[in-house]
Amino acid sequence: MTVDWKEADETKWREEFKRLRGTLSIDEIRLLDEGAKTMKDAWRLGALHAEYKRLKRNQPPDLPTINL
Repeated sequence: MTVDWKEADETKWREEFKRLRGTLSIDEIRLLDEGAKTMKDAWRLGALHAEYKRLKRNQPPDLPTINL
């Protein structure tokens, strides 16, 4: 299974990450909603994106619907 990580809308992965992870700190929610303002924020956002890719890879694939 190949996943295309390039998205035209950068916020799409952020909203999906919130659903996949479930529990987030207040700082992580702010960072995902508002984006990075400092270099430290950019590093943390990059780490969250790497965690998102790891969570996404571990999700079971969507199975097609079979009509009988």
